[in-house]
Amino acid sequence: MFEKHNTFSLGDTVRKTKGSQWTGKVVGFYSTALTPEGYCVESSTEIGSVQIYPVSALELVTKS
Repeated sequence: MFEKHNTFSLGDTVRKTKGSQWTGKVVGFYSTALTPEGYCVESSTEIGSVQIYPVSALELVTKS
């Protein structure tokens, strides 16, 4: 069930690609049966606010 997270690294800046806006730094990883590769992203504007997204919902802004 758990797969390697290698699309983004801790500290990479990413943004959500569809729907509501969210830009921030990757601060963690997660994996579930439905989301084999997911990322925890701390907002660039609302420090301390973290959202989780599957890899398919994110794009790289800058590499750490």
